[in-house]
Amino acid sequence: MARDLWKGHINGILYGVQFDRALDDSVVARVAGDVTDGRYPGDRATTLDALEQALRSTIPLNDEIETPHSEESIRTFLRQLATALRERTSAPRPH
Repeated sequence: MARDLWKGHINGILYGVQFDRALDDSVVARVAGDVTDGRYPGDRATTLDALEQALRSTIPLNDEIETPHSEESIRTFLRQLATALRERTSAPRPH
């Protein structure tokens, strides 16, 4: 995924959490559910790819949306989101 694509995807996620006071477990669960339910552009695989690229990147992730969250808390949140999405991907679907 080209930088512009993953960065735009991450910006979309950050835009959705910019008014959350803390990027806690409830926000991770909400965003993971929104991704899974199709309320964010792209599917889980696309989002996981964007998250992995963002977390490998050394560029600031908060430079365009400018959320009130620190770079460290954003990276922690994105790691937790990636874990939550991987768990949802590997979990069997109920019939």
